[in-house]
This record gives sequence, structure tokens and C-alpha cells, in this order.
Amino acid sequence: MAPLRPEASATGSRTAILTIVILGQLLVGLVTIAHFGLDAVGSDFACFWAGAKTALRDPHRLYDFEYVTGLQGWPFGPTKIRPFIYPSSSLPLFIPFALAPYWVGYSLWAGLTGALFLWAGRKAGAPWWFILLAPVVFAAFCGQTTLLIGGLVIAGLVYLGPRPLVAGLLFGIAAAVKPQLVILVPVALVAEGRWRTLVAAGCAAGGLAAAPLAAWGLTPWLEWLSALQRFQGMIFNDVVMVRSAITPYAALQLLGLNGAWALLLAPLAPVAVWMVFRRTQDLADRSLAIFAGALLVSPYAMNYEVAL
Repeated sequence: MAPLRPEASATGSRTAILTIVILGQLLVGLVTIAHFGLDAVGSDFACFWAGAKTALRDPHRLYDFEYVTGLQGWPFGPTKIRPFIYPSSSLPLFIPFALAPYWVGYSLWAGLTGALFLWAGRKAGAPWWFILLAPVVFAAFCGQTTLLIGGLVIAGLVYLGPRPLVAGLLFGIAAAVKPQLVILVPVALVAEGRWRTLVAAGCAAGGLAAAPLAAWGLTPWLEWLSALQRFQGMIFNDVVMVRSAITPYAALQLLGLNGAWALLLAPLAPVAVWMVFRRTQDLADRSLAIFAGALLVSPYAMNYEVAL
């Protein structure tokens, strides 16, 4: 039997990838349609919109779950707890949107973070229509930080070679908002000896943390750590939420097992990132290693992070 020609092999690979993409689109599309019936537009944006308002009005109640939920009001209502669970270093980015009425703030947020995600993706070589993929639309519908973090990290990878300080700035901003999704970026930078980028990232994250730290001291950080424990307990005691999570930890919990066993997979993440950044310059491989690795390490990540 004659061996397959390279052209035939490549065609088969493209067909397989296209099939996976289409099935993924259908699956996430169904989830999105279901959320149109279950949640209001921007239901997740409302959490950090209300959290930023709390920081301006009564910062000592920033991690008071009930108080922040009460600020959200219609159309979210008081029946479901919607806390602010981001570190105080994220507030310099959230507060400008909280100064506007909810719908204006949400529209600006979805538009600007979506534009950032599109711009970064195009810089990385993705086709323009990738912004229309179901996971991306779903993240925008929720008003999540997914498009912001994705845009910052992908742009950081694009600029890693030509503008290392700019790359560090972008990584640092992402870390100040959602550190668990960029926890492996330092491993990637050390693998390539990108010390200037690593320092720049630290300075950017530290700069965003400086204003809240100067205003309120260490108390919000200590309260945030306590709130993380309460939030995780709230999530993993809700079967619906566990089903919406996409981490090995959550999968084990859903099966009735101890999610802590997923920590056995955690060492694979930094090893994979190290190997990828040592062996290839491919932006798709690099971004996949960082984001997929973060999902192995973190116990909590929801279905909207599929957009990453």
C-alpha cells in the first residue's frame, strides 16, 4: 500500500481540526443560548461594576458578598449571591467603568475588551472572524474579564521579542486583574531568560496595586484571601456551578471525588510551558501552553474561559 502523500495528510489534519472546531462551536453555542434564558446580559460584569462602586463608597465592604450583590439590583435581583472576588489591584481598571450607569459601563467594557482581543488576535495572525466564535461571544455576553486577559497576554506574546518592556507591561496588567490565569507567565519568561520583561511585569502589577495599598493598606488583601476560601466553598457546594467549571479539580468534585487529587497534574503545567517556550516561537502553541496550564493549576475556572 502506497504511503499517504504530504498533501493528503495535511488535508486530513485540516478536516479533523475543522470538525473539532465546528463541534466546539455547536456545544458552546448551545451553552450561550441557554444562558440567554438563565442570565441577564453582563451578569458577570455586574459583579466587578458593583465591586468598584463599593470601593468608592465603602471600601471596608468590598468583600461583603451580600452587600455587593445588593448593589447590583435589577435585572440580577437579590436571590443569587454575586460577589466581587478580584484582588484590589484590579480596581484601577474597573473603577472607570463603574463611574458610568450599568448599561453604559457594560457596553464600553464589552466593546473595548472585545476590540483588544480582536487586535491582539490579528497581531498574532488569527483571521478577523475569530472574534465571532461562540466562546468569544459567550465571554462578551457574560461581560467577563476573559477578553481583557486574553488580549493582554496574546499581545504580550507578540511583543515579547521586539518590545520586551511593553510585553512585561501587558503581562503585569493581566496579573493584577486575574493572577491565576497568568501564573505560568514567569515560568515562560525565565525559560527564555527574559529578565527585563519579568521585572517590567512585576513593576506594572505592583504599580496597579500601589494605589489601593496606599489608600486602604493591607486589609483588602487579607480580606481577599479570606473571601477566596468562602467563594470556593460557595462554588463547589453548587452543583450547577461545578458543572459549568472546566478544571480537573471541578471534574473530580462533580464525580464525588476529592478535587485536591487534581493537584497531581499541576507539575505538568510548568514543565509543559518550559518545554514549549524553549522549543518553539509559535504563538498558538505558546498561548495554549500558558492558558491550558493555568487551568491545570487553578481549581476554579468557568466555561467562559474556553475563549482563551
